[in-house]
Amino acid sequence: MTTEARETLPVPTAVPGVALFPAEFERVVTRLRADIEKMAEAEDFTVLTAPQVLPRDVVERSGYVREFPNLLGSVHNYGGDATAWLSRRAEAVPGGMWHDDQKIADVVLTPAACYHTYPLLAGTTVTAPARFAVEACCYRHEASTEPGRLRSFRMRELVYVGTEDACVEFRDRWQQTVADWLTGLGLDVAVEAANDPFFGPGAKLLSVNQRAQELKFELVAPVADGLRQAVASANCHKDHFGETFGIELPDGSPAHSTCVAFGLERIALAVVHANRDGGPEDESYA
Repeated sequence: MTTEARETLPVPTAVPGVALFPAEFERVVTRLRADIEKMAEAEDFTVLTAPQVLPRDVVERSGYVREFPNLLGSVHNYGGDATAWLSRRAEAVPGGMWHDDQKIADVVLTPAACYHTYPLLAGTTVTAPARFAVEACCYRHEASTEPGRLRSFRMRELVYVGTEDACVEFRDRWQQTVADWLTGLGLDVAVEAANDPFFGPGAKLLSVNQRAQELKFELVAPVADGLRQAVASANCHKDHFGETFGIELPDGSPAHSTCVAFGLERIALAVVHANRDGGPEDESYA
């Protein structure tokens, strides 16, 4: 690996799954973001930047808590007064129990960018397709030292809400567009049927059903020596979010939704890895 490639890679911290990003790595991320924006120019997307937190009600209503409790990052805070804090203050040291009185807040850490969009359409009738291009800093509780498996990461998503056939067409078209783009960046990309990491007794059945219905595909590429990871995904949710948030089609049936997700850090890692020994002659990603 060249010195330049090493200086571009994220810098691990003492906490697994948390990293710092050098300026050169951020330059790659910025260029990737610009590429995605250019690809999306032809369609009328409502462009949004989402916060790091999401109303807790959204993940409760949507079923995220039920299916992925192990990945969700909840937010807690101290609700007592200053006088009551005096008895806890001595515990505010490493390993101390200062957090014993913390209560869950009305927000959670954003698990996926698209969760911010569906409430915007709640209780409406979609007479024309709704399109969102949204980016968020997301969190998933995976304490791993594996490169690319970060707890906090940036996700850019293209979200489409409309009829079932239109959602499938959008997903398939963008899946191919993204595969072509990644290949053009010099990445060894494969499109693979996949499933979400469901948790609990029903996980196996949910995973089998998701694969059988071909609802999720991942675009997988090398991000380090001997390590391939999903750098993007293309997903159909059927009418799940339409039913959950009361989003209807003109005939009164629940709207369907789909999203194409880009893991910005993972794509950047894959690009740096592909260029570690010179790679494609593309100065913008060098």
